[in-house]
Order: sequence, then structure tokens, then C-alpha cells
Amino acid sequence: MQHPAHLLVAALLLLLAPASSSSKKDHYRFRSDTPTEDPEFSGEDNYFGNSITPASRCRHNYHERTENAINRQINLFLHVGYVYNSMAYHFGRCDVALPGFNTFFKQMAQEQREKSESLMTYQNLRGGLVTLQQVTAPATSEWGTGLEAMHRALELEKSLNQVEKIFTISQYITNLERVGPGLGEYMFDKLPQN
Repeated sequence: MQHPAHLLVAALLLLLAPASSSSKKDHYRFRSDTPTEDPEFSGEDNYFGNSITPASRCRHNYHERTENAINRQINLFLHVGYVYNSMAYHFGRCDVALPGFNTFFKQMAQEQREKSESLMTYQNLRGGLVTLQQVTAPATSEWGTGLEAMHRALELEKSLNQVEKIFTISQYITNLERVGPGLGEYMFDKLPQN
């Protein structure tokens, strides 16, 4: 199910919204009241190789913290999509041969790519700078059984806070535990959701 980019951005902005109590002295609540440093992401490293970023003409009421948070989310979506691609092609191998899982994880990778592209479009629309980081490789290329891969997918979705996907994958895990490995997993792979 595709969500418009503005809904995704609105959800991110709600997470970033400062506390409702604001100072009378600084009613815009810009840089002085909350820390903006994140040890894993530095908004200062940019394409131009220095800390001077040219201001975009269309930038208006777009806080640096929001821009950095959206860049972090873009990079997280790209990493998770990369992991899902690895999972998809694991299940597409001839010695694993579970095409339903292959299709499911390909769709998950596609969704992550679409979400990252939506956020990049939004970043440009607001006059922000899209700052892509190096996409790290998955920790493994072997994802084991469908149940093991679904457990890993559940962890990934929890890192993204995607409630509907967390619920759906949790249901898949329950059913995979119910049917068991071998023939049960093979029959689950043939179900229409995959």
C-alpha cells in the first residue's frame, strides 16, 4: 500500500516536534534549546566537501534538525531496502527455491526505495540538501529459513517504526511457527500474500 510523501513527512515531523512549552524570549525555538548532534550522522559532511552549504532560494521555515532527520530516514530506508534485496535473492536461489518469499522481500525492497525517493523529493521541495551516506552491506548473505528471515524483517521494521508492517510480519511469524519447517514452510510460501 503506497502512502503519499506528505503523510510520511507529516509523521516524521510529529516525531521531531519540540515540547509544547516554549520560551517567551525565543518563541521560534531554534538552535539554542535542543541538541542537534547525532554521533552517527553529521549534517556538515556534504557534497561540496566543506561545511558551507549554499542556501536554496525556496527554503522557508525549514529547520536544520528536520532536514537532518529526514536525511537520516532516507539513508535508513536505503539500507533496509538493501537488506531486503539480499533476502529476496537468497530465497530466489536454486538451493532455497521459495519464490513466494523472494517476491515478498522484493516488494519490501521496492517500498523502501519508493519511500526514500519520496523523502528526497520532499527535501528538494523544501529547499533542503539531500545528503546520502554510504549504504552499509547486510551483516550476512545467508538468511536461513523463511522464519529466520521474517524475524530479521521484524527487527528492521521496528527500526523504521512502520506499525502496519510490524503487525503483518508478526502474523507471518506466528503462522510460520504454526506450520513448522520443511513442508509447512513450502506450503506457506505458496499462499497468496507472498
